[in-house]
Amino acid sequence: MMVEPEDLPGLGAILEQLEKAEELGMESGFHSIQPLTQTIRKMVEKIILNEFPDLQEGIGLIRTGVKVIQSRAAFPDHPESSEEKSFWERVRSLTGQEGSAKSEGNTCIEREEKAAPPSPLDQDLELYRDFISEALEHLGTIELNLISLEQSPENKEYINAIFRPFHTIKGVSGFLNLHDIQRFSHAMESLLDEARNERLHITREIVDFILESVDLLKDMILDLRGHLESGSVGCSRFEIEPYLQRVEILKEGDPLAEGAGPGADFEDKKVPRLGEILSSKGVVTPEDISKALNEQGGERGGLKLGEILIKGNKAKPGQVLEALREQKQISSQYNEASVKVDTDKLDNLVDMIGELVIAQSQVEQNPVFLSLRDQKTVRDFSQVKRITADLQKISMSLRMVPIRQTFQKMVRLVRDLAKKSGKVVDLVMSGEDTEIDRNMVESLYDPLVHMIRNAIDHGIESPEGRQRAGKAEAGNVFLRAYQKGGNVVIEIEDDGQGLNREKILRKARERGIVSDEALTDHQIDNLIFEAGFSTADKVTDISGRGVGMDVVKKTIEKLKGKVEIFSYEGKGSRFIMRVPLTLAIMDGIIVRVGGEQYIVPTVFIKETLKPRKEDVFPILQKGEMIKVRENLLPLIRLHHLLGVFTERQNPWETLVIVVENEGVQKCLMVDDLVGKREVVIKNLGERLKDVKGVAGATIMGDGRAGLILDIHGIFQIDQISSSGMERPTFKQTGGARRVTSNGHGDDARCLRS
Repeated sequence: MMVEPEDLPGLGAILEQLEKAEELGMESGFHSIQPLTQTIRKMVEKIILNEFPDLQEGIGLIRTGVKVIQSRAAFPDHPESSEEKSFWERVRSLTGQEGSAKSEGNTCIEREEKAAPPSPLDQDLELYRDFISEALEHLGTIELNLISLEQSPENKEYINAIFRPFHTIKGVSGFLNLHDIQRFSHAMESLLDEARNERLHITREIVDFILESVDLLKDMILDLRGHLESGSVGCSRFEIEPYLQRVEILKEGDPLAEGAGPGADFEDKKVPRLGEILSSKGVVTPEDISKALNEQGGERGGLKLGEILIKGNKAKPGQVLEALREQKQISSQYNEASVKVDTDKLDNLVDMIGELVIAQSQVEQNPVFLSLRDQKTVRDFSQVKRITADLQKISMSLRMVPIRQTFQKMVRLVRDLAKKSGKVVDLVMSGEDTEIDRNMVESLYDPLVHMIRNAIDHGIESPEGRQRAGKAEAGNVFLRAYQKGGNVVIEIEDDGQGLNREKILRKARERGIVSDEALTDHQIDNLIFEAGFSTADKVTDISGRGVGMDVVKKTIEKLKGKVEIFSYEGKGSRFIMRVPLTLAIMDGIIVRVGGEQYIVPTVFIKETLKPRKEDVFPILQKGEMIKVRENLLPLIRLHHLLGVFTERQNPWETLVIVVENEGVQKCLMVDDLVGKREVVIKNLGERLKDVKGVAGATIMGDGRAGLILDIHGIFQIDQISSSGMERPTFKQTGGARRVTSNGHGDDARCLRS
């Protein structure tokens, strides 16, 4: 091997040959050469980028490594030779790293000599957990890009974006001895490589096959995760041979037509391409780059861009090396810009900062502190307060992640549902960069699935039905996300036929959900959230079992949010989900009722007002009503429901908060408004988690606990009392109060303690 550190084409050729040797070794069963080839490739890359401690020594070490590979391939059953041992010792001394082939008395060669195949669970479990997490993320990226590729099959950017994840999965799985995953991902990589080199058309059949392959790879990786979690040794066997045969069949397809434009590998937009760096330095012209790319896509398809420029005397090896090193430096800067942090540590940090905010509030409202007149102390505390507020904002932002990943999963769902139902549906997404609490992202997945499934199955008409209605053959489902106030709003809208209110009402009466009383459009629409309710005439793979929309409602309520429906006959429906940005803190209005303070979530508040005496009306069988802008709204006396004594009994002596839940508005009677505040949410524990009317608690500035009211539960309790049933009463039991409302209350000792 005759090569020098500045011989870029020679070093590039070595890299290519090493990669081929590694692939041939894996296919032939010579797995013991893989650590050798990977180590030598890393050394070559370091020499190219001038990162090796001693370049000449590195060249000599590469020569020795190549001899070791030749010896290992010729005599695979022989024990480790003295030359191979010397090679690994020199690797450690030059790079300061352990050789890839060895690990504490258990080499890859020694493992191959054993009768049993190497088990992945024998190695570092953390490596496998990282691989599983990253591989699943890569597969999700592939699915998203496949949909785009189907619409633009000639787009090299999409092809490369799909090729790269398969290449990454292949490389890491091979290193971890996950042979089936490595073989399968390598086959998919080779299929896409045919498309990259313009020897294969991307057709709908190929896109479908790649989607099926992604599902199989996902099953294999999830199976590996199951084995890791159970601690069992080994992985399940999957039938991948039919897929491998299918790859070979697809690769024999017709070549692309002449004249198709060549394309270069698409790289991260943050990191400049080699040609861009050389052009910016004036080494080459844009025309030189374009010509070299054309050659790369033609007769010189096996050469890298830098090699073509050197052979064409457009650039010197030193100039190309300098540009490569600059590119490497920029890339490393981006790679070092992030660090993995254990989520438990992150949650603990957020919790502790929440406690800090509470402690600061207690100090601020301490009578001793309020009596201080020292201006420096006041200024210093104001500075501490600003720093604490900034710290809370930063800590909360650490938990925020874009909703993009959840939205991306809907692309595949829409495609599959449309195919099953025989409809043509386009998904239009916006606001994917909207951020939400990491703990809430996964919780929103099921509601989105059910609502999109409902939109496609019940909302979007068949192509023939849309044509009869004067609409385009393809239906549209719009998925939007945006922030509004302290909430994230997610909209799912379709341009289908809208809700069939007549059918909904008929089904509800048949099931005894409602009687013959008149209902508003909004009340009829909300019947679809009843458990087990469905208007489908028959059960299909998509829907009809009545277990979808009630899941949506329960999940959103659990997240302290609400769902709204707006439907227009013949035009479509729009579902709006409003959830808080995070479950750790909440915007609320602090109200005083008697001697107690409570928090009303702002997401439910419409307005506040002080009623006049002439605006209060007692109505038979409906109770007290407040006239608000020509509308009569029911009045809920919070001091009755909460068992709190107050001297103000007349509504016109108090304040009223108009709140809305599921399209129904009611008035809450309170003594006073204390102010608006972000509060740190604390749960009530297992004993009190089912108490209606209370969503949680927080620590107030005076150190006492303040209850966060659950408006949905308050409405339910009021409905029970106003329907002729016994009004909930609050009895004293041993210094604490107990709530009873015909079985709808629970022990509430902690509410007052």
